[in-house]
Amino acid sequence: MIKRNILYVTHSPKKGGAEQSLIHLLNNINNKNFNLYLVCPANTEYLKEIDSSVKLIHMNLGSIKQGSIFKYLKDVWKLKRIISKHNIHIVHANGWRAPWYVGPLKIITNVKTIWHHRDKFESKIYNNILPKFFNNIICISHFVKSTLSTKGQKKTKVIYNGIDLKDNIELLDIKKKYENAPITIGTFGRIVEWKRLESIISAMDIFNKENHDWQLYVVGDIAIDGNQEYLDALKSQVKDCGLSEKVIFYGHTSNPLELMSKCHVTINFADREPFGRVVIESLLAKTPVIVANSGGAPEIVSDTSGGIIVEDNNSFQLANAVEEIVTMDYVNYEKLCETGYKNVYEKYNMKKLALNVESLYLALLK
Repeated sequence: MIKRNILYVTHSPKKGGAEQSLIHLLNNINNKNFNLYLVCPANTEYLKEIDSSVKLIHMNLGSIKQGSIFKYLKDVWKLKRIISKHNIHIVHANGWRAPWYVGPLKIITNVKTIWHHRDKFESKIYNNILPKFFNNIICISHFVKSTLSTKGQKKTKVIYNGIDLKDNIELLDIKKKYENAPITIGTFGRIVEWKRLESIISAMDIFNKENHDWQLYVVGDIAIDGNQEYLDALKSQVKDCGLSEKVIFYGHTSNPLELMSKCHVTINFADREPFGRVVIESLLAKTPVIVANSGGAPEIVSDTSGGIIVEDNNSFQLANAVEEIVTMDYVNYEKLCETGYKNVYEKYNMKKLALNVESLYLALLK
């Protein structure tokens, strides 16, 4: 088989969920079939995590709204020259900014274009017009697919984000975790308004009335797109509820799975979370998850039977769900942990999911 050249384009130098998913994809694409190229900023922080053979091409993709139209057109033309120089067959746009730069290439070159759609937007231009500039769209959940126009959905394939299972993960024994005190609850991700951490704190205030010995770890920071005012408001809420000794703002962690494995349960209560990487990570860490019935996260829990889905933004139901899990007898708790782990291991294995992406490449190249 003749090796084909795939060019990935991403804009963020910092590692969020979209970048983590891209890392896993690059590490699992078959280098025997494809030569991989990556366009990314010069100061990209996560390049050392890419284990596969990838040729790096540094380029900053600025904001289209705030930037100059001439700078935008110049960068699109620069991508065109990169395609010509390296004989690129497919350009794979990652995230929400890259597709604006990659889309025009479908018109001005012979290259095939794929948009890896990982977000939610209410813009008609984004959901109705942008899809026209791509041969195929990969959506990370059925929820993300549903945000596109009917015509856009016809060229869409849902391929979930996955977990790279190359490394051995040391997990806390379920029995030991079950018996540990205090009850440890975790919420992981960026500290940003749409994650609705204030609703989680409200739920824990309700849960606290049951006089449990517990702690909530808020794991994440505002480095990517959060703001200090929201973080300060959360801390004030915690203080006003009298939970300062129980709610811990942990900050960023480079090893979330290790911390998740020590939690009795984790919570993802986001408003229309496009997917929910922290959900599959928690299940891989043999820790049940509670999610709001919003966005793509419920798809994971339904698919894996690894947790509880509660009414969207209902803090009372969330408090009851936490109570249900932490008061389970050990047999049922262990079964919940093991079921979630087994299903996420089998269904969200990035090596298998990468094969679906490769199949899409091959179909395009025919």
